[in-house]
Amino acid sequence: MSQKPRKLQRISRACDFCNRRGIKCRQNEDPLGRCQNCVDFDVLCTFDRPAKRRGVKAGSQVSGRDIQHERVTDDHGIPAPAATASGERASGSSIPRSSHRPSISGDPWSTFDHGWSTAESDDRDVTLHNSWKAFAIACDRQIKSLVQVYLETVYPIFPLFHMPSFIERINSKEHLRNQGLFASTMAVCSLASGRARDGALYSNRWQRQDLMNPPSEAFFAAARDSIPRDLIAAKSIHYMRACAILAIASIQNGQIKNMQKYSGLYHTLISMDGLYDEKLWPKDLSPIEAEERRRLFWSIYTLDIYSTVVWGGVIRYREAHSLVRYPTEVDDEFITIHGYGVPTLSPETDSVSSSKVTIVSRQPVAWLRGWNFTTDLYRILEHVVDGNRRRFSSANGTTQVWSLFDSLSISEPAVMDRVMTMYSALPSQFRETPPMTGDMSKDFFGFQSANIQATLQLLRMVLLSAEEIGVERKCDVAGEVLNVFSNVPIEYLKAISSPLPQLHHLGGIGYILGSVIEGTLSEVSYTRVRTLLLEMADLLQRLETGSQSASDAAERLRAQVDRIDGYMRTSLLLDISAPSNAVPVINGLPEVAVPSAYAQSASAVGTAPGADVDQMSQFQLPPELLTDWPWPLDSYNTEGFLPLAFD
Repeated sequence: MSQKPRKLQRISRACDFCNRRGIKCRQNEDPLGRCQNCVDFDVLCTFDRPAKRRGVKAGSQVSGRDIQHERVTDDHGIPAPAATASGERASGSSIPRSSHRPSISGDPWSTFDHGWSTAESDDRDVTLHNSWKAFAIACDRQIKSLVQVYLETVYPIFPLFHMPSFIERINSKEHLRNQGLFASTMAVCSLASGRARDGALYSNRWQRQDLMNPPSEAFFAAARDSIPRDLIAAKSIHYMRACAILAIASIQNGQIKNMQKYSGLYHTLISMDGLYDEKLWPKDLSPIEAEERRRLFWSIYTLDIYSTVVWGGVIRYREAHSLVRYPTEVDDEFITIHGYGVPTLSPETDSVSSSKVTIVSRQPVAWLRGWNFTTDLYRILEHVVDGNRRRFSSANGTTQVWSLFDSLSISEPAVMDRVMTMYSALPSQFRETPPMTGDMSKDFFGFQSANIQATLQLLRMVLLSAEEIGVERKCDVAGEVLNVFSNVPIEYLKAISSPLPQLHHLGGIGYILGSVIEGTLSEVSYTRVRTLLLEMADLLQRLETGSQSASDAAERLRAQVDRIDGYMRTSLLLDISAPSNAVPVINGLPEVAVPSAYAQSASAVGTAPGADVDQMSQFQLPPELLTDWPWPLDSYNTEGFLPLAFD
């Protein structure tokens, strides 16, 4: 026998104060009858605004939006309790609330009866969201695989989630009930699919083709469309995380303007949320929620500094403006909603003698120790970038005021001496980069070591960009940086810098060598540069292997060297590639005695003075030979990597 549907209780109106601010109007036992917010702000609690008639006008068509039940969820997808008949006040929000709670059954299709909460919702939004839900349900197996790929290849550098709880949420299909979690999950899948497409997989358990269908772009679109158009409605950490991951995925796809777009959305959201200051965070955060917020903030802080160095722009958040602690150096398995666990002490041999062996217990080192050290390097890099920009601030016609506060110049030896002292104090796990093993507990340390090495070299190149150094020093720097990258297992470099590493850390080497090759050269100096260019081409080829987004920079670089060799053979009558002219190589680097100034007379290189001899020993390549150089040569017109560097 059918029963009449229960009539929903009407929700009382919000007061004028709460309605204007769009906040929840909470009942209070105030003798004056004021709500809690009006009591807190000590204002009158009025209901003077005209009451609008509820319901649908007679004769009008009822749309899907009017009958669509919507629910409000908190940061972790838990439905907000429905208003009760006891008179709990509702906010003036346009989002209707009902007593519906999402189905906890195993049927994911049950989520289609109920939309997500957004500030702007219409029939198209409901249809769009349901379409993406259907897409996610159909791709459930790929989503679980891509989440695992993210945890293996991206998470060690961008640990934006608490791993155990994130996996549990995906397995329970919570992302189908929480719009913010859905957006961040789709962004994770887009990034992981791009990494798989570009050859960043190192585990034999994955077949790349299985992870590329649907393509990365489909997941990207799903994440993009799930972010509310009105950012005021994007109140969850999930949306901040989704924008951050979409920015990283845009780098993966070589779409730098998209990277700037989603970075900007992220920084807007953290300004609205107060993520930059822990005092502004909700007071009831669990340890998991607090750690996720700290990891998110410092992860994208480093990305912000990195993108400023590589592609130009401004630093959006500075360390001096941020009151956020570093993530606690504890593995995820010891972080729960109730608190922090204590890792098991590991016995180690302290000393050995003929009579006895002393065993001591040492606290195991967490991989986040190395991650936090990398953040230290980026904080130093922020100040180096500021120092470099100040050198040229007079060009904008403004009065120089920074010298009133800090007149000390930043020198590369002084900074690097301090940094290397800090580096030497790290546990040995972060100063060695063994090959990947497939064991995440071990490979996480390798990721940190590789990232530390890459960041050290980036810091060093930016420091040197502010100093006047000669050709010999430029070649030394380029050779040492290449040597460091060549000794890091290629799997780590692919996972960290995929797919276009030549646009990232190695771009600095390209600028260094480019500034040398467009200047005045000698046969000795070009021979050394040529050797470094070919070594760089070999490294680029290794990095590009398996990448569908490869730009063939290695082949372009070799072709560039061949053209210059041809010019030198025909115009200068020099066979620069002949074995007799080769420079001796020691420890992988050419051993040469390069003059400190190439403008000296030919006697500086052991030749009698004379115009003809001087012409033969020094030359400058025609500009048309360098038109296909993989990196911009005119640093005065380049805002990005090392602006005004090595001139």
